[in-house]
Amino acid sequence: MTSSTGTSPKVAIVGAGLTGLLAAHGLKKNGFDVVIYDGEAHIDARPRDWTIVLHWALPVMLAMLPDNVAAKLPRAICNPDLEFDANAESLPVFNGVTGDLMFASPMPGSRRITRQRMRAVLAEGLDIQWGKRLQSIAGDEAGLTLAFEDGTSAAADFVVGADGANSRVRNIVVGDAEKARSTPSGLLFATAIANYGDAAKVKAVVDAHPVAAAMMGTDAVGGCGVLYVNDGSEGAKARELADWTTFWIKIWQGKLEKAVVGREAIALLKNSDSSKRLAPPFNLQIEWTPDDSVCYIDEMKYWVPVPFGGPEATQDGRVTVVGDAAHPMLVYRGQGFQHAIVDADNYVKALVAIRDANWDVDVRRREMAAYNAEIVERGAKAVTQSVQEAALSFDVEKVSTMLMARQGHGRSA
Repeated sequence: MTSSTGTSPKVAIVGAGLTGLLAAHGLKKNGFDVVIYDGEAHIDARPRDWTIVLHWALPVMLAMLPDNVAAKLPRAICNPDLEFDANAESLPVFNGVTGDLMFASPMPGSRRITRQRMRAVLAEGLDIQWGKRLQSIAGDEAGLTLAFEDGTSAAADFVVGADGANSRVRNIVVGDAEKARSTPSGLLFATAIANYGDAAKVKAVVDAHPVAAAMMGTDAVGGCGVLYVNDGSEGAKARELADWTTFWIKIWQGKLEKAVVGREAIALLKNSDSSKRLAPPFNLQIEWTPDDSVCYIDEMKYWVPVPFGGPEATQDGRVTVVGDAAHPMLVYRGQGFQHAIVDADNYVKALVAIRDANWDVDVRRREMAAYNAEIVERGAKAVTQSVQEAALSFDVEKVSTMLMARQGHGRSA
C-alpha cells in the first residue's frame, strides 16, 4: 500500500481523550505511524476532572501500552497508597433515604483514576496536534484528507474518530446527521471537586468508602469519593488528610439547554431540595463545598448505535469510530471506558490483520466491516443497559433489580 506520506501508512486519530490516546499507543506499539488531532488549544484547556474506574478491561489496556507508560499508571490513581483489598476494590451503594448499606458491587483488581492525570500519562510520547477541529474528511484511492476549521488539512490512510459523545466523525460514518445525533437522557449530571481543608470533613467521605461510594433509591443519585491525595508527580507522597481533594456527583431528573458551571452550579445544588434529602455524607458534601469550587451541571446524553453508512460514508472502510464517538452511554456500572478499551484493541487488531494481508483491499473491507458490525452490536447492548440501569436507580424498591446489584460491575456486553 502506498501511503499518503510515501512511507508506512498513516493513521489519523481525531480526539485526544483517553480512548484516542490509548488507540495511538496500541497502534504505535504495532509499528504504525500515528498522529492525533484535537480541537482544544492544549491538554489543560478544560479544568473539569472526574474519576473513571478501570476494572474488567484493565488487563486489555495494560497490554496495549508500552511498558514505560504502563509503569506510570500509579500517577493517575486517585489514592495509589491504598491497600487494595476486596473492600477497596468494590463500590458500596447506600439507601438514599435511610443511609443504610444496600449492597457492595465487587470490582476485583479495579483502580479508580482521574481523567486529567490519566490523560497526562497517556499523552507522553505521542504526536498530538492541538487546535485542530475537524471539519470534513475527503478521500480517493490515493488516500484521505482531513480538513480542519482553521483552514489547514492533513493527509492520512486511515482515520478513527475518538471525538466524544458529539462526534463529528460519527456523523460522517453514519451518513445521516439526524441518525447520528445523541439523545438527551432527561437526567442532569453534576460533578464537583472539593478541597475542604478540614480533616473531619474529608474523613466523613473516606469513612463512606476509601475510594468511592454511591447512594440510590430516592429522587437523586449521589456519589462521593477521593480524587487526589498527592500532587500526581512520580513517587509523590500523600498529603495530610485535611488537604486531600474529594469529589462528588449528583444525578437527578431534569432538562438543561446548556451547562451550568461554577458558583451558579454550586448555588443551584446547595438550594436543591433533592440535594438536601440525600442522606449523609452525600448531602453534607454538597453543603460543605466552597463556593469557588470547580462544578459543572449538564444533561447526560446517549446514542444507541445504528449500522454505519455504505462505502461512501466510511471511505471504503478507511474511516470509523471508537469509544464515546461510537457508543456514548450513561455512567451506570462504569462501562463506557471499558468498552472504549475493547474498541481500541479491536481496531488495532483489525489494522494489523489488514497490514499482514499486504493492505489487500478486500481484506480491508472485510476486517473493517466486521469491526463496525461488532462495535454497533456490542455498543447498542451496553448503551441500552445503561439507560435501563438509570431508570431503576431512583426507586428504592427497584434498586435491587439493577444489574449492578445482581451482577456487579462485570462486562455489560
